[in-house]
Amino acid sequence: MNIIGLGTLAMDVLIRVDELPGEDGFCIIKSSTVKPGGSGTNVIVQCARLGADTGFIGAIGDDDIGRNVLKSLQDENVDVGGMVVQKGMTTLHTNIVIDDSGAKFIMLNMGDAFGSLKDGDINYNMIDSSKVFYTDLFPYNRALAALKYAKKKGIHTVFNMQVGMGTFEGMGVTREDILDCLQYVDVFAPCREGLFQITGTDDLDQCKTMLRRYCKGVLIFTLGRKGSSAYNEEDKKYTAEAVSVGEVIDTTGAGDSYIGSFMVAYYLRGYDLGKAMHFASVCAGYTCTGLGARYSPAADKADALFGEV
Repeated sequence: MNIIGLGTLAMDVLIRVDELPGEDGFCIIKSSTVKPGGSGTNVIVQCARLGADTGFIGAIGDDDIGRNVLKSLQDENVDVGGMVVQKGMTTLHTNIVIDDSGAKFIMLNMGDAFGSLKDGDINYNMIDSSKVFYTDLFPYNRALAALKYAKKKGIHTVFNMQVGMGTFEGMGVTREDILDCLQYVDVFAPCREGLFQITGTDDLDQCKTMLRRYCKGVLIFTLGRKGSSAYNEEDKKYTAEAVSVGEVIDTTGAGDSYIGSFMVAYYLRGYDLGKAMHFASVCAGYTCTGLGARYSPAADKADALFGEV
């Protein structure tokens, strides 16, 4: 198996509105649809669509949402041998409100199944068989245990910090917890909000200098419309512009598409860091042209777009 993930999983309720409301404001709902989501599973699905042999580890309830999560992974040829189904529990899900420009906010219903994953539930045989272990560090204790295990086994490790510190702290995870785990990480890819919060600066070179005290691997900073910047293990800096491949419909999942396609390009295809970042930007750009976090390209579409830009 190429890439194994342990992280967030969900179903997304996508609500299209005329505009995002401010405090005490209101908006008009234009449509509502249900699509599979969850940052961790989105990433692994993108890897699978690009041809990677993938699997996922996590816990879901035996409710309709959980059954849909499981089916959505099976439909994408993701190995679900690491999925635990908890009887009588509720599966994590989100409500995502999106306006006509693609801007959004997300409301999270944690349920009780997701955080119930125990160390004994982790399928370590799946991790043993993989080349790359991916996590967004949720649920924290189980993700950290698997991260340490993968690192000890010599498996490439990727930590994609997809949310800011407010969400982590709400889950009982501190800034010090995150920094401490970086010693086990080969690629650290924080979102812009999370990066600036844990480093205390928005200067990327200073971010790199601060993080080097904890992480010796590749650092990738995704910056939305400003593209991405990265530093390799020798601190050589790389940049990749954001790539537009059509009208922006919804930016949900662009970061998931980016890191999933980056792992395939960097670890499986053997692209150098700059080329892998550019390929990832193309895939993320494609994701923005459709509705939902899993509007991500298959290998033939990604390669065709990559050859055009």
